[in-house]
Amino acid sequence: MIFLAERGIAVETVDVGGLSAEDYARVSPLKSVPVLETDGGLTITESLTICEYLDALAPGPSLFGEGAEERALVGMWERRAELGLMNPAIEYGHHTQKMFEGRLVQFPDWARAHVAGAQPLISLIEQRLSDTRFLAGERFTMADLTAFLGFAGLIGWRALPPPEGPATRRWLAEVGARPSMTPLHALAAQMGLPALA
Repeated sequence: MIFLAERGIAVETVDVGGLSAEDYARVSPLKSVPVLETDGGLTITESLTICEYLDALAPGPSLFGEGAEERALVGMWERRAELGLMNPAIEYGHHTQKMFEGRLVQFPDWARAHVAGAQPLISLIEQRLSDTRFLAGERFTMADLTAFLGFAGLIGWRALPPPEGPATRRWLAEVGARPSMTPLHALAAQMGLPALA
């Protein structure tokens, strides 16, 4: 939803909570969300792939980069953020939060160890943001979106304290103040989680 707001894209949304597991499996064989169904009947799963598809159709600057060099920088920083921040945040939530008890086997010690591995990337991000306004350069891209969501999860679940580096703190405040982040802040407040900005 943040991506859609950033790109100014409107899509029809459908709450799939009322579908049976069998009915939903016909739409999404792994029963994951989100799913994009195109006007032509193509069904696309996986958030990043959906974003790439919609980004290619929308007018205006791409959040995935313009030209080969910027696309490479966005792709590199997005992937780093996904592996080093977003995945640890997701797994920490899955393995330590009561809302997931009984829905999966939890391994809290593994989740904490997974989060500890984020520190080298957090240091690298501080270095990068000391030289550039955003991760891939001077404009907001998908790399910033993924990294911000990873930080939001790690800090929100209280897996990590807010970063101490001044460049990262500046970036968190700037990205967190974007209008597209309003629903994320509302969700954090609803869940009683600390805000990033």
